[in-house]
Amino acid sequence: MRYTGLSKSDMPLDTDLEVKIIKHDSKNARARHFFFLLLFAAITISAGARAAAEDVSVWVYHNFPPYIVNATEREGISYDLVRLLTEMSDGRFQFNVEVLPRPRLEKRFMSGDPGIVLWVNHVWFGDPDRTRFLWTNPILTDKNVIVSPKGASFQYDGPKSLYGMTLIGVRGHSYAEVDGLVEEGLVDRIDLNAEGQLMRFVASGRGQVAIIANSAARYFVRELDLSDTIHFSKKPHSTYQRYIMVQPHLEPLHEFLQEAILRLKRSEEWAESVQKYGLNAAPLR
Repeated sequence: MRYTGLSKSDMPLDTDLEVKIIKHDSKNARARHFFFLLLFAAITISAGARAAAEDVSVWVYHNFPPYIVNATEREGISYDLVRLLTEMSDGRFQFNVEVLPRPRLEKRFMSGDPGIVLWVNHVWFGDPDRTRFLWTNPILTDKNVIVSPKGASFQYDGPKSLYGMTLIGVRGHSYAEVDGLVEEGLVDRIDLNAEGQLMRFVASGRGQVAIIANSAARYFVRELDLSDTIHFSKKPHSTYQRYIMVQPHLEPLHEFLQEAILRLKRSEEWAESVQKYGLNAAPLR
């Protein structure tokens, strides 16, 4: 009987090499397969974390710079703030800015819709003792300033100094201690639709005196190049702090915001944003 098989010692050297290569490629294939499984798992976990994030409605009625600069491009310190808060939550919350007129915002908030309101003060919402709603630590320090044309500069010295004058205001805004004078006929009032319009009106010399948030006034002076035409009274109309107002039933969210704001005030990115818009951050407490 003729035997035609080859023993292992009779096999060519290149066949041994081929066997080793096949085994090596098999190991590489398993390694690549394992890598892609890990990558897929990481992507799935990340997507699941994002999907699990709780959407938070963030209502803003300060629809003017620097709070809202460009809603389409999401420019303004409101957008900077919610982006940082979302990042700080590590996938727990997704904060979304919604710009609303104040009457509609109040209706939604007072009806109990879940959400938070940026840049407000407890006195403005009938909660002087901060017992009706939840309030965070203050975020910004601001004031209402008195501006007038530089060619006819006016120094404010309390409400009585406005007697006989025409006050330029923003439609829908109330001004403590001044609204009563308007009702009594001691001060005339002209309302415009927006802060930028008010600043241009005064700069043109058409308005005697106006009350406006310092944060907005300084922004428009810089952006509209009004430094040579606008006078700021040394004495402000009022000084206050801006907070975040939270629905009473959103206690876990409020707790997160309290902790996040403390971190925010130590954040270089937040400091840069505040400086960029010419604002004053509230001090740490």
